[in-house]
Amino acid sequence: MSTAVLIFGVAACGGDSEDTEEPSLTASQVCDSALDSSAVAALTRMGNTEKFTELPGTMDSGEPSKFSLQRSAKTIHESKTQRNQCVVFKAGDKTGHPLIDVDFSAVTYHPRADEASQDETSENAIYPIGLYAKTHENANAAIYFKCSTQASGTAKKSTPYISASLTSAPGQVSVESTGRDLITILNAISRAMAKELGCASQAALPSQVPEPDTS
Repeated sequence: MSTAVLIFGVAACGGDSEDTEEPSLTASQVCDSALDSSAVAALTRMGNTEKFTELPGTMDSGEPSKFSLQRSAKTIHESKTQRNQCVVFKAGDKTGHPLIDVDFSAVTYHPRADEASQDETSENAIYPIGLYAKTHENANAAIYFKCSTQASGTAKKSTPYISASLTSAPGQVSVESTGRDLITILNAISRAMAKELGCASQAALPSQVPEPDTS
């Protein structure tokens, strides 16, 4: 996470001009407007603000760094540095550290809740979402869901699952926030991504986040 934060910090401070500031966005506008009302409330609570910005500039491919469901769907088979991620900052924050960083990747493996529970601690919570979903305090969240995709190009690698992750930088999250806020945001964006990829019924992600497993 520290490496990613450093990269985003440099990118966030960069730009065409030192006097150029990214226009602020509401919680309902970030991440390609993928957040539902519950996720909007969760992000507002996480940041203790109603104004946000996204990662400025362009990716190595020349595409905008600002998140787009379509661009993210096209890059899920790429390496992390090439994937289009939703990186959200609190407007006016000068640390360069993101409030949330949401990343989607195509994978061939997913953890199993029954296996993971053997190593779980009180800092973690397992949710009955998709194939596997977990939060670690208010620092990160993960969801794995069914979604068959195929890479473009000559290899045309096919994968059966999508891994969705959300991480936050230390010191950016309000003390009023909980891990449930993270999983609420990630579930909303994951539902939008599953729809973009044409696998919403296969993913079967809930419209509302259920209570975590207690077993």
